[in-house]
Amino acid sequence: MKKAINIGLALSFVASGAFAQSLDDAKTAIKEEQYAEAKSILENLVQTKSKDGDNYYYLGTIYLTSGYLDSAKTVFDQGLAADSKNAINNVGIGAIQFLNGDATAADATFKDVESSIKRRDYEELLEIGKAYLRGEKPDYNKAIEYLNKAKEKEDEDAEVSLQLGNAYFGLGDNSNAFVNYRDAVDLDNSLINAQVQMAVISKEAYAFQEASTALKEIAAQHPEFAPTYRELAETYYLWSRRSTTVEDYDAKLKEALEHYKKYMDLTDYSLDSRMRYADFLILAKDYETLEVQANEMAKIDKMNPRILRYLGYAAYENGNYAESKRGLEEFMSKVEPERLIARDYMFLGLADLRLATDTVSKTMDETLVNEAVQNLEKSVKSDSLIAEDLNEIGMEIFKAGQYGAAAKVFEVATLNPESKNYVVDLFYLGYANYFDYVTRINDEVKPEKELLEKADAAFAKVTEEVPTTEAAYLYRAKATRLLDDAESPEGLFVPHYEKYIEVVTEKGQDAVNQNKQAMVEAYNVNGAFYSMSGDYEKARENFRSTLELDPANEYAAQALENLQPSQAPAQ
Repeated sequence: MKKAINIGLALSFVASGAFAQSLDDAKTAIKEEQYAEAKSILENLVQTKSKDGDNYYYLGTIYLTSGYLDSAKTVFDQGLAADSKNAINNVGIGAIQFLNGDATAADATFKDVESSIKRRDYEELLEIGKAYLRGEKPDYNKAIEYLNKAKEKEDEDAEVSLQLGNAYFGLGDNSNAFVNYRDAVDLDNSLINAQVQMAVISKEAYAFQEASTALKEIAAQHPEFAPTYRELAETYYLWSRRSTTVEDYDAKLKEALEHYKKYMDLTDYSLDSRMRYADFLILAKDYETLEVQANEMAKIDKMNPRILRYLGYAAYENGNYAESKRGLEEFMSKVEPERLIARDYMFLGLADLRLATDTVSKTMDETLVNEAVQNLEKSVKSDSLIAEDLNEIGMEIFKAGQYGAAAKVFEVATLNPESKNYVVDLFYLGYANYFDYVTRINDEVKPEKELLEKADAAFAKVTEEVPTTEAAYLYRAKATRLLDDAESPEGLFVPHYEKYIEVVTEKGQDAVNQNKQAMVEAYNVNGAFYSMSGDYEKARENFRSTLELDPANEYAAQALENLQPSQAPAQ
């Protein structure tokens, strides 16, 4: 969704007390992510110094950062009209072309800018490099190309080294990134952004303790520098995802939220800032605060469809599923498909799933369940981490006895083999399909045996992943027993029961005691098969094993009695 605002009205506003502020003040505010403050300064500068193209350029970049590309173009055009000899606003035009996906046009524009500047000018080259770092699909190699050109002309500007560090960081070349960040600090030790980025490298390497320590030291030295707190928030959020206890997870998530609140207090509570805050609240699953922020955003701009996203998310978490569905569907109808993110599909899918499955009456709208699953699949395929969030709702639906719907949820969850819940979700995928079959086996309309095939495949995968999972062998045996021919069985289940017995036995007597009933089942079923197929010695062996576990087992005792001595193999 392209965004635009009334630039004429914006530029007509002159804040009192800002006349003495300079372009350098605006640049500092931008570095500190105080975009509302920077915008106010620059709006005044384009009024009081209307012939200076740089003022327009930096105002335009704020609109770029906020996603208001149409408004940015208006400002860049005004800058070109006011200062035609200054090429800097053409960099802004090229940046818009790049963000709109027209790399060819952007490349041509940037080359024109490069050819038009004086021999010693380098700022335009620096800004071209920064332009290539913007958006969802940066071109890090192009950025490095232009930033190195800027460095050839001026190797004492710390900002050039900082941006080179950002470009190498984007490429995943942390070694070169660190060197350039260090160079930036050596050139200007007041460049806090570079210090912060060195700590971010540790964060991205999952060295959360080191990253948080470094960031806290920076915060102690520069308590008013807002981006440090945003990075601390993100560090603690990522750290919380690796927690092994609920207490540790909660503590780290709480600290993450406190740091982000500090970041907000030091920047501004503009609509754009609130939206960035809302995005973090979603990650941190603080939906109470999200609802508050969404309602505040609605007061600022009722027409912004992105607010519907936040309200839809919050409504779902507050149990208002119909309201969540309405809000998300309205949001999705108002924005271009490329603006939709994985969690939009996830929350719409979850809302549909809740509306389709009544866990009290145990009724289910199968059509709506299928629509829900389609959206959940889209979400996981777009962001595989979402798979981890599906376990909870899958378990809830399973425990409510809605096995068919639960199986579909677990099937989506297992699309990500890297999920921390992968093996559990695989098991419950098999478990839910198995129970979906057996609970409907006596219905007038019989369930499809495909459910058992899916269960068998899931249990098989569990045993590949964790070979000591005895329950997977047991339920694989149960599923294949139902898949086998009831009148003339092939014994599809036999090796799975045998493997179940082997795994439990290897775990020791306590495991045997805990699994006694299922082991008796395994011995008796296999004994019956061997008896039917004429392998009487193996049949006796199994029935005797049953009686060792359960001496009073009438079935095994009777089966042994029925196996006549004449049926034994010759000695």
